[in-house]
Amino acid sequence: MALIVDQKEFVKSVSLIVETDMSVVDEVFPTGSESFHKGEEIEFDSATIENEAPEYSTFKRTADVVEKDGKDVVTLKPLNYNESISKTAIDAYATKFGQNAYGEGSIDATTQSALTGVGKLHRRTLVGIKKTAYEILTTFKVVGGHIGSNGAEDIVFNVPAANKEVFDGTTLKYWSNAASTPVTDIVRMINAMKIKPEFVLMNNNTYTNFFANAQILTADNSTTGTKRNYIINENVESKEEYYVAGKLMANGVTIDIKVDRSTRKTGGSTVPFMPNGYVSYASSRGEMNYASIPVAVANGVELLTADFHIAEVIQSNPVIHELIYKSAPLPTIKNGEAFASQKVEA
Repeated sequence: MALIVDQKEFVKSVSLIVETDMSVVDEVFPTGSESFHKGEEIEFDSATIENEAPEYSTFKRTADVVEKDGKDVVTLKPLNYNESISKTAIDAYATKFGQNAYGEGSIDATTQSALTGVGKLHRRTLVGIKKTAYEILTTFKVVGGHIGSNGAEDIVFNVPAANKEVFDGTTLKYWSNAASTPVTDIVRMINAMKIKPEFVLMNNNTYTNFFANAQILTADNSTTGTKRNYIINENVESKEEYYVAGKLMANGVTIDIKVDRSTRKTGGSTVPFMPNGYVSYASSRGEMNYASIPVAVANGVELLTADFHIAEVIQSNPVIHELIYKSAPLPTIKNGEAFASQKVEA
């Protein structure tokens, strides 16, 4: 009696791919014409210039130029993303998602881009850049972002201490508390900033507490009667991940409230890109900088100025066939006075 061998039949994959919305990075950390550097490290001057009134004088004196504001040289080493994927892994994905062992069938282009090859590596790097951007916008540093002679060191941006508030739940009540005052908190921070922000940013969970607060719903904002402090943007589409939720108008402050409800995966869990409980005050005053990327050439190594570089390496002994992806970006805050954050939850 003949045995019937179990057989498997492959079908095309169902692509469930979540796009990475880079709007906040493009808005706060735009890449300018001078953002591509020729070396592996980036150096710039940091100067503080504030309004200072002169003393009354006469025209009898000769004008003297006095430099009162010193400048500090800041050296940063951008984050290095250096990943590869082997041709064996690419073929295995193709077999799993549409092709049989004989190469018959096909994998659809969308899945091919997301699960294999350069598409996968590029998507991972975009997620890393956006994660770093929010780390900077909320804590003003990148933990372990600089690898120097002393090992991993934090990249800390020069944001004034007064621009960083951490609520204690008592003196500054958490926004999840019905007795909290988010409008007062936002107005206080904006008034204290030397360079006013262009918008206020939070994630969907923080926005829920903000929107449910009595100051948003019922506060008296005029001498003639009740007027809401907040006007909702009714044109938001449900599919939007990053959007203007509404406009806050209170005590002379008028500013857009933006929400980012996009998520990323970490350790098998899904978390918001914009961390829970943080409120960021931001402007388009940041900058995305790229350091040069080391690339193998016939005579050794060459530094390439680009946002990313892709190479295919084929070697016979030992057998190596892989795609290599390299990028060295760094979202940079050069004017800390234009940024602030509040941690409004424990």
